[in-house]
Amino acid sequence: MEINFGASAPYTVGVEEEFQLVDPETFALVPAIEAVLTVRDAVGIPASFVSSELSASCLEVRSPVYGTVAELAEELPVLRRRVRDLVERCGTRLAAAGTHPFSDSTMQPITEKERYRRVEEKMGWTARMQAIYGLHVHVAVPDAEYAIRAVNVLSRHVPLFVALSANSPFWSGQDTRLSSTRTKVFSLVPRSGLPPHFRFWKDFEGYVDTLVASGGIPDYSWCWWDARPHPKLGTVELRAADAQTDAARTASLAALAQSLVAAADHHRPEDPLLTEENKWRATRHGLEARLYDFSADRSVTAREAVRNLVAALRPISQDLGCEAQLEGVLEIVEGGNGADKQRAVLKEHGSLQEVAAYLVAATG
Repeated sequence: MEINFGASAPYTVGVEEEFQLVDPETFALVPAIEAVLTVRDAVGIPASFVSSELSASCLEVRSPVYGTVAELAEELPVLRRRVRDLVERCGTRLAAAGTHPFSDSTMQPITEKERYRRVEEKMGWTARMQAIYGLHVHVAVPDAEYAIRAVNVLSRHVPLFVALSANSPFWSGQDTRLSSTRTKVFSLVPRSGLPPHFRFWKDFEGYVDTLVASGGIPDYSWCWWDARPHPKLGTVELRAADAQTDAARTASLAALAQSLVAAADHHRPEDPLLTEENKWRATRHGLEARLYDFSADRSVTAREAVRNLVAALRPISQDLGCEAQLEGVLEIVEGGNGADKQRAVLKEHGSLQEVAAYLVAATG
């Protein structure tokens, strides 16, 4: 296992955003990834920036590594415009949300790439369900033991990330009554959901080595938990969030993740079984969820829990230079998450095609 913790300055940050590729007229998903990658290569855009994912109707964009989330926030709209221009050269459009409002996931082809063919072989029908779109935040950490502590702290706060980022209320043309349908669809994948509670790096390493030796997985990257160590990159990776339509919200979620990682030694982990209950409530109700604070033996709204967490993290966000982006989390609390917005568009226009059109127009 290649380990590069400490190779980058602590708490530097980057994101991976998964985008939908859609038809410019019908706004349905289109499996256009190969055409996009061909144009990418022709114009000299590096594969490390724009790449494929499991579904051929998905485009993944990896940001550079930034010293501050403020820099990330400034650059993300520029990066998105660059990708939008690339996609439009292929006669396709870009949309950002956790699921597509009406296209059938199971009809989306799997990308022609060895890794993804192997995933399909291992997972069968489950792989065909994964036309879903997430946001991953990477934060560099100084060493392996710190990575374990940071993952445990991120894991405890996964319900809040789900509530804030929920942006997938529709599935195959139906309102699921969930705020984050993507969260439940992804739970079909093995080694997804909340990570096991590892106390030390050796526990994680031993777990991965056992699975590799048994032939279950080729390497640790097949552990697709909501939060995980990423030793090759020297980071911890938060994977719980839906893709965000608004780039500013991506930056705000990155600021929250970075602040939590930097404050990992000051936040206690929680029993994953208790966190799982709150995660379900956030998946179902989003920011309207009532979460249980098991340490204080009381119930709080998701909005109250987020406000309390932002207040607690404000001093460290000032040290990290991401205070403005962290305050943006409160704007999500006040204005509603992406699922709320999509349902409002449907209520106003009465058509899921109009919801998809909104997503295309607002992504950028």
